[in-house]
Amino acid sequence: MADANSGGTGGCLCGAVRYRYQGAPASIGLCQCRRCQRQSGSAFLIGVVFPKDAVTIEGQLATYEFETDGQRLRRHFCPVCGSAVSITLDRFPGIRSMMGGTFDDRNAVRPTFSIWCSEGQPWLKLQEGITRFPDYPDGTFA
Repeated sequence: MADANSGGTGGCLCGAVRYRYQGAPASIGLCQCRRCQRQSGSAFLIGVVFPKDAVTIEGQLATYEFETDGQRLRRHFCPVCGSAVSITLDRFPGIRSMMGGTFDDRNAVRPTFSIWCSEGQPWLKLQEGITRFPDYPDGTFA
């Protein structure tokens, strides 16, 4: 495993979108809200948060944008294969959340918390050591 502080790379399923990140993530967590379940096609989304300027993306991204609580949220994905790549939010303009499943080094992704557990799949059992929140407490991802 590469030194987590030095950065790394990732990309979509087909390779049309690639990215490089510098430094260690600010936070790594799971989101079990229904929107993230639908986007990921799974029980949760893995968000790996970086300062926005620490991530360089190569290739075209398509964007699905919507408003929640008066703020815009953008889900960025590969227009070729559909892989979810990142999320940006008006609420936190200085960060970019990269999708954990897109990292080339899977060992670099170690979630420490899970949000919106109140909307989670009833069969999902998280590992010990992952802090669980019923909703979205401020400060978890940003």
